[in-house]
Amino acid sequence: MLTNAFHNYLQSVTAKGVLCAVSIDGVVQTFSGGSITNEEHDTPFYIYSISKTFTAVATLLLCEQHGNFLDHSVQELLPHYEIPNEVTVRQLLNHTSGLSDYFMQKDYQDAVHNHPTKPWSYEKLMQVGLRKTPLFPAGETFSYSNPGYGMLKEIIELKSGLTFYDYIDRVIIKPLGLTETKPFTKLDLDHELLAGSDPEMDGDFRELYHPDWIATGCVISTVTEITQFYQALFSGNLVTQTSLSEMTELIELKFPLPTPRIAAYGLGLMSAINDPSGVNFGHGGGGPGYTTYARHYPDYDGKQITIALVVNASLDRTPFELADEIFIKITKD
Repeated sequence: MLTNAFHNYLQSVTAKGVLCAVSIDGVVQTFSGGSITNEEHDTPFYIYSISKTFTAVATLLLCEQHGNFLDHSVQELLPHYEIPNEVTVRQLLNHTSGLSDYFMQKDYQDAVHNHPTKPWSYEKLMQVGLRKTPLFPAGETFSYSNPGYGMLKEIIELKSGLTFYDYIDRVIIKPLGLTETKPFTKLDLDHELLAGSDPEMDGDFRELYHPDWIATGCVISTVTEITQFYQALFSGNLVTQTSLSEMTELIELKFPLPTPRIAAYGLGLMSAINDPSGVNFGHGGGGPGYTTYARHYPDYDGKQITIALVVNASLDRTPFELADEIFIKITKD
């Protein structure tokens, strides 16, 4: 039922294939389009910044265990960073910290594309990423910061006594029985991941791109398991209702969306105020080889609906429009 939607979308972008999973009250259906077949639904891919919701969940779980530290000073927790003392953990989570980013800096982009197999050290990623800090006084407005989520990774390790990956495995991945969701921190020389394309890389990007270029941590998954994660989060199977309320407290963004929608962000969650389709939360991601997106409706006509997508190409925009069309089709049929 989604064949035309996939065909039309793929005609409009420089991508050959798309995978989709739709969960309605936990019952999952999978769909594919273009060059990707149904048999590839069990093949994982880099979820990129969808992992920010995982980081937010891990942070809130530690707040539940150690007392709420969302409004604590990051500089006091991580004194090795020279950042304004006013920056809080909450502001890292909702990107209002005023911290800068490496992702849009030319030397980072050039280094990734010219030497993709040789990532900078974590320390250099953070140093380059933070060199324009502060962009504005903490809490004043929104600016996406991957180094901010690198700091959250360090705070999770500080509070839990475990590595970031071990902690999310213990509190998220294993309890939910996610078998294909895991850290991936090496070149994919054996082609374990879904095939994808990046116009800046000459050859199979899986063999060329080292995920240590991602300071926030690199997780792979499938569209089915992404729906299971968001379903569990909003069903109360990961954090308390108090924590979920913290995560879904939104700030408005100056990001263009079709009216009447107003772009918004919570703690590790993207959203849109006044969305005609109903209240929803999720996250997008993108990098070499893939563009990803997940959207969850906590209550649409009494049902929980989750849509997860991966497009097998690096694109310059999140596939919001495709998710809109999928939602319309699955709720009308």
